[in-house]
Amino acid sequence: MIDTTKHKDWFRLDNSAKIFPEVSTPRNTNTFRIQVALTEVVEPEILQLATLGILERFPMFKVRLKHGIFWNFLDRNTKPFEIQKMSHEVCSTITPKENNNYLFKILYRNNIIAIEMFHSLADGGGVVMFLQSLIYEYLKLKGYDVTPDNIIKTKSERPFDEEYEDANEIYYNKKNRKHVAEEKAYKVKGTLLPDNNTGLISGTLSTKAVLELARSKGLTITQYFAALMMCVIYNTQIRYRGHLKTNQAPVKIFVPVNLRKHFPSKTLRNFSNFVKTSLVMTSDDITLDELFNLVKKQFAEGMTKEELIRKMSENVAFEKNIFLKFMPYYIKRFALKIGYNMLGMKLNTMSLTNIGRIVFPDSMEPFIKDVTAIVNAGSYNTVNCAVLSFRDKLKVTISRSIIETNIEREFFRHFTDLGLNVLLESNYVEEYVWKNAINAILK
Repeated sequence: MIDTTKHKDWFRLDNSAKIFPEVSTPRNTNTFRIQVALTEVVEPEILQLATLGILERFPMFKVRLKHGIFWNFLDRNTKPFEIQKMSHEVCSTITPKENNNYLFKILYRNNIIAIEMFHSLADGGGVVMFLQSLIYEYLKLKGYDVTPDNIIKTKSERPFDEEYEDANEIYYNKKNRKHVAEEKAYKVKGTLLPDNNTGLISGTLSTKAVLELARSKGLTITQYFAALMMCVIYNTQIRYRGHLKTNQAPVKIFVPVNLRKHFPSKTLRNFSNFVKTSLVMTSDDITLDELFNLVKKQFAEGMTKEELIRKMSENVAFEKNIFLKFMPYYIKRFALKIGYNMLGMKLNTMSLTNIGRIVFPDSMEPFIKDVTAIVNAGSYNTVNCAVLSFRDKLKVTISRSIIETNIEREFFRHFTDLGLNVLLESNYVEEYVWKNAINAILK
């Protein structure tokens, strides 16, 4: 790799990122969070210094979104970046004007340090690397003897050209870009939480125990969870009610795939695709074992190199369409918004994001208690799930934009019924909602 001699002043949004600025709303924010719980209370002044130091190592995040003639682009942001105290809001809208034009936030509360990122800037893979470096720099400034051990990108390094690249463009194949039409997915029903609030319930399990359970069925953890989530949605929402028209749409679990594990890219920007499970669940006797077999088959079909390239190339080909390419931005944005609202956001029942195993240098691990990932739940994808593991802790966080929690209850009950220990946590969003409602009445 060749060091860049200076930071890039501007660059185009990557192929995956272009849609998000046009379709994001206060309910469908397209943001996600990855957070680390330390073994001690965070010192804000040191965290601010660590942030300013490490941002120079990640100039692809030190940007603002600007409108061009044909597409949005990212321009270097010279305004100061300020960390913020964490509020009750989870994965809320990142408003550039209120955030010095930055497209991400660094939050803290008690012993927690979190990064919330707008998806136009990066995916989970890029944010994990950013957060690892931030925690390292914070601990260094605290005076602890920690080392990078070829895991951490330190502020003494220069960014590489490959970290800026739009890897979708590099691995695009115009001969393999067939469009496959999709039908509208089943929507998880419930009562929307007021004021765009998000409810969280997290369960921590033994990574080893869940891995053994999944392997006993010939599955990966992601496949096991996808099948289980389909079964939970079926049992709590659809079973014996398949005759209803709203229940005849397929249940589709959208599973993002980190393409860095399949292609030799070092980009810190968006480089992910997806695999889906899909089934019309109108029968009254679908079993979990049937769903295990279905998911295993659909993953095998969706995870071939050829299929991953096809889906990637389909998106890039759309962008390269001559008519769309030279359409002025102000027209293009409305076309994208209308198309997405008509069908795009309705192609998935929910997303199940497995960030994978988070690794820190041995010298840093004594200072880290826990790691959590959270994805926004919206108006159509009312329940979403994010998974990651750290040491032997497998953290499953289910986010919801609805009041009802029967899906979470049945999901985690599956593991307790099998004799596995599950440590549950919640952000108790209901207490906040009711408190606000009572205060409004008393005023």
